[in-house]
Amino acid sequence: MNILMLEWDSFGQEYVIEEFRNADYSVDIFPWPFGREDMRENDSLCQRLAEMLETKEYQFVFSFNFFPVAAWVCNQHSVKYASWIYDTPYMLLYSKHTMLDTNYIFFFDKALFYEFKKYGVKNVFYLPLAAPVNYYDNLNAEEGKRYSADISFVGSTYNEARQDFFQYIDKVDEYTSGYLQAIMKMQSELYGNFILEELLTDNILRELQKVCPIKKGEDEWETDAWVYANYFLARKMTGEQRVEQLEMLGENHQVKLYAPEQEEDIKNVINCGMVDYVKEMPLVFKNTKINLNMTLRSIHTGIPLRAMDIMGCGGFLLTNYQQDFLEYFEPGVDYIYYASKKDMLYLVDYYLNHEEERMEIARNGYRKVKKGHTYKDRIEQLLMQMNGQ
Repeated sequence: MNILMLEWDSFGQEYVIEEFRNADYSVDIFPWPFGREDMRENDSLCQRLAEMLETKEYQFVFSFNFFPVAAWVCNQHSVKYASWIYDTPYMLLYSKHTMLDTNYIFFFDKALFYEFKKYGVKNVFYLPLAAPVNYYDNLNAEEGKRYSADISFVGSTYNEARQDFFQYIDKVDEYTSGYLQAIMKMQSELYGNFILEELLTDNILRELQKVCPIKKGEDEWETDAWVYANYFLARKMTGEQRVEQLEMLGENHQVKLYAPEQEEDIKNVINCGMVDYVKEMPLVFKNTKINLNMTLRSIHTGIPLRAMDIMGCGGFLLTNYQQDFLEYFEPGVDYIYYASKKDMLYLVDYYLNHEEERMEIARNGYRKVKKGHTYKDRIEQLLMQMNGQ
């Protein structure tokens, strides 16, 4: 049995390939030019992929994230196309080609899964992300002592999103500016419910279109409100909130930030720059007392990959509230969540001073991920759906 993998610079693809092969599938690799070529309308890419599909019989084509070009070619050749979504917001999902009946789309965010199910998209499934626990088990935590810290956060501060949006927001009228600041403040205090999109009224959208127009092609069907809420406001909010919370924690604790924005100057926070996702990031999680997850606000309910990796490394996870955790993990037993800034500060103080409790929770989270949230588990679940079981 053969699978064609569309390979691009995505996290986890080596683990997926390994598990497909462990399940007795032969995996061929098709280099996928995501980020370099048009993924909606591309005759040359369509022809190259079509020629590949004609070389042998493939049970299905697989990719991380969904690509309209691939969906169309697979449909033309009556080949199933499986895509596992791990980015949100992800505009390529809002394509007429998601409606093709040869698609099998797997969502890590349950809210997004329900959204596309509501739209009538066929063959949609909820599939949380995973952690390569066996790989993490073979890493020597002692080699990463230089990453030791009381508190660490691995992730972007979205500095560019904050700066870019300010360029636009400065050009809108005073009422619109105040309104946007107000709804972002409301959202920043609210966990478990994304309200920004529904609060963007027609009048506000018209003002935003004047200073930052959105142009969509024939293939796209996302709304303007969705774009502004998820791409602009959510990223700006997330960046500001991460900086604010890190500064608050840094007033009384050692805090290390591992972010692509190495020049970001955050008061009382040690900015260590980027870490290699495969070789260094797990050592951060293994050597940090409290690993923070501050979810990008456009992930409405899903469990971020960072959180799975923290627990899969045996690290202690402190995260903002995300509803999907409750499907698989028990708060206070496997991980800890906070529902406000005050709550976060209290929990950090508490668990830094209660080492045995902290270590027991980290062990529980690790066991839970190892038992049911590895790439082996996920690929078994995906193959069952692909095979109609």
